Amino acid sequence: MQNNKKEEGSVQIVTFKLEGVGCACETKIIEKRIKGLKGVKGYDINPISNWVKVSYDPSIVSTEDLKKSISKSGMTASIVSVKKENSCCQ
Repeated sequence: MQNNKKEEGSVQIVTFKLEGVGCACETKIIEKRIKGLKGVKGYDINPISNWVKVSYDPSIVSTEDLKKSISKSGMTASIVSVKKENSCCQ
């Protein structure tokens, strides 16, 4: 997926705590939904500790959009932290 809108230093990382994950295979559903959202730069899902970390462009997608995407998978997501990622070179 190519993103034509680029703004340096605009990437943020949000960490969600997941509830309702019955098995590791359910994280594939979350993965599919998250990577389908425009503005998502990357993600890391840990099915053991039930958290997902997403790097995203807040000018394209919001934490609320990410949360809704996860809830459409049948799970609940609570925001643990949001921080800005300062990347100068890509």
